[in-house]
Amino acid sequence: MEPSQLSRDSDRDISQEEPLGANPDTAKPRLSYSELVQRIYRRIASIPAPRHVARKTFLRCLGAHIGRGTIIPPCCMPWPHQVWLGKDCRLEPGIYFKFDWYWKTGPNIVIGDRVFIGRNVEFNIQGRIEIGNDCLIASGCVFVDHDHGVRLAERISDQPSQIGQIILGKDVWIGANSVILKNARIDDGAIIGAGSVVTKPIPAKEIWAGNPARKLRDRE
Repeated sequence: MEPSQLSRDSDRDISQEEPLGANPDTAKPRLSYSELVQRIYRRIASIPAPRHVARKTFLRCLGAHIGRGTIIPPCCMPWPHQVWLGKDCRLEPGIYFKFDWYWKTGPNIVIGDRVFIGRNVEFNIQGRIEIGNDCLIASGCVFVDHDHGVRLAERISDQPSQIGQIILGKDVWIGANSVILKNARIDDGAIIGAGSVVTKPIPAKEIWAGNPARKLRDRE
């Protein structure tokens, strides 16, 4: 081998080596093919589909208020004029926005900004429910703001409903399959454990669970 060729080969080897003093922690990792495909898929999935845009436009025409960035999946909303949804809410399919008195002036189902509502949540409302910003409502929860009379002299179905408001503050987390009943007020930052039944006011920044719900501890 000629000396000149040997010199060129050694220069090529040195240039391909990692520079002296390079920090491996700051080196930018290369994306694998699967990671690149996942990133592209997430970008495409974040674009509202035409059916979502059409559903949102149709419900707005019927009187619903739907904030910017909120996408409406397949759900049941018999009286859209009773529903107010804030900005950037995340809704999963199967939510039931039920309001009994369609002739009543709305909205009476009022949901703030950046609220997450899981699959198959039911709002069974005759009075009013308010949900503050940044709340998390897990799948299968039920909100009922009324109950029936229980006098023995009359059929239960013939007795008038007793109605009370439901109010959730900001940054409240409701665990899966919980039931929130009339006159429940859950203040800012409170957490309700999965499967709980809430029948009374809950102070801010406390963790409650059970049937009926009882205080477990304060949030730290």
